[in-house]
Amino acid sequence: MSTMTATDPKATVLPLLEGSTWPGAAEAFAQVHALPVPTSKTEAWKYTRVGKLFGANYAAPVANVTAQLPARLPFEATRVVFVNGHFRADLSDDLKVQKGMVVDSLTHHLSHGPVKEHYGTLATTSERLFTAMNTAAPTDGLILLVTKGVKVEKPIHVLHVTTSARQLIQPRDLLMLHEGAEAELIIEHIATDAPEAFVNTVRECLVGEGARLTIHKLQHEVNGPANISFEGVRVATKGHFGISTTTLDGALIRNEVKVSLAGPEAHAELNGVYLLNGTTHCDNHTYIGHDVPDCTSDELYKGLVSGKGTSVFNGKVYVKQDAQRTRAYQSNANILLGDDAKVYTKPELEIYADDVKCSHGCTIGRLDEKGLFYLRSRGVSEAEAHKLMAHAFITEVVERVQNEEWKAVLTAIIDNKLAQL
Repeated sequence: MSTMTATDPKATVLPLLEGSTWPGAAEAFAQVHALPVPTSKTEAWKYTRVGKLFGANYAAPVANVTAQLPARLPFEATRVVFVNGHFRADLSDDLKVQKGMVVDSLTHHLSHGPVKEHYGTLATTSERLFTAMNTAAPTDGLILLVTKGVKVEKPIHVLHVTTSARQLIQPRDLLMLHEGAEAELIIEHIATDAPEAFVNTVRECLVGEGARLTIHKLQHEVNGPANISFEGVRVATKGHFGISTTTLDGALIRNEVKVSLAGPEAHAELNGVYLLNGTTHCDNHTYIGHDVPDCTSDELYKGLVSGKGTSVFNGKVYVKQDAQRTRAYQSNANILLGDDAKVYTKPELEIYADDVKCSHGCTIGRLDEKGLFYLRSRGVSEAEAHKLMAHAFITEVVERVQNEEWKAVLTAIIDNKLAQL
C-alpha cells in the first residue's frame, strides 16, 4: 500500500494507480512516489500550472456508459472508439480490414512479442511524473502494427470520448510501422460536459526504415477535461513522421511531442493550429533530436488567442555533434485578439555540429489594421473581415495537410470556430 500522507499533493491519485498488471507498472508506481508535481519553478512547466489537477478525488474510468458519437467522416475511414479510455468494440468498425496489419485494443496484445520488445522504450518514467502515472495504471489503448511494405488503405479514425464523471483516464497507445510501411491516423478528442475529468495520454510511435506515419490530432472538447499527452517517436533511416495538432476547445491542454531522428535521411514534420477563447490554456511542448547526420525537420505552429485564453509554445531542436548536414526549421506565430489573452513562446536551438542549416523564430502581434480597413472599405462587415484575416493567417499550416478529404473537413471545423473568436 502507498505510504503517502494525506497532505501529499499526489495522495488523491495514488489509490487509482496501485495494483496494475501492465508491463513495468510496479516500477512506474515507485517513480510516481519519487517524482514531484511540476510547479511554476519547474522550467518545462513554468506557464502551465498542473497542481490543481491533484486536488480532486477521481474515480476509475467508467467503461460501459452510453456515449453520443459524432457523424461519421464523409470519406472512408476505419473507426476505432474509446469511451473514457476503454476500447468499445460495439461502437467500433470491424478492425480485421486488411492483411499485414493489426489494429486493436492494446490490452489484447500485452503478451505478444512486438509489444514486449517495444512497449515503454520511448516513454521513460524516470523524469516525467505524468508518464510514470500512465505507465503505473493505463486504462487501455490502441495497438497499430503494420508489417513490412504494407500501406494501410484508408485512414484510421480514433475517437476518444470523455463523459461527465470525475475520472482519471489514462490512454496508452503503441504504434509500430515496419520497413516501408505506411499508415495515417486521425485522432479526435471530444467530451460530453466533462470539466472535472483528467485525461493523461502516452503514445509511443516506432517508424521503421523507409516507413511513413502521419497523425492528425483534433482537440475540441467543449467544457472538457484537462488533457495532458505525450508522444514519444523514433524515426529510422529514410523514415517520415508527421503530426498536425489542431486545438479548438478544452480546459487545460498540454501536448508534448518528443522525436528522435535515429537514422540518416529521417524526417519529422510537426504542425499545429490553436484557436483559443474563453479560459482555454494550451501548451505545445516539442523536442526534435537530430541524433545522426543527414536528417531534416520542419516545425510550424500558428494560433489565435482571444478572451482569457492562454497559449504556451516551447520548441527545442537539438543537434548532436555527429549530426552533420542537419536541416531544421522551426516557427511559431501568434495573434492576440483581446487585451486579456496571453502568449508565452520560446523556440530553441541547441547545436553541436558545424555543417547545419537551422532557423527558428517566433512572432506575437495583432490582426493587420490596414488589411482590416481595406476589407471594411470594400463593404465587408467587421466580423467577416476578422474571420477572413484570421483564416488567411492559419492557412499556411492547414495547407500542409496532404489528405485533401480530411483537409476539407478540418477547414470547415476551423471556420466554424473562427466565427466564435
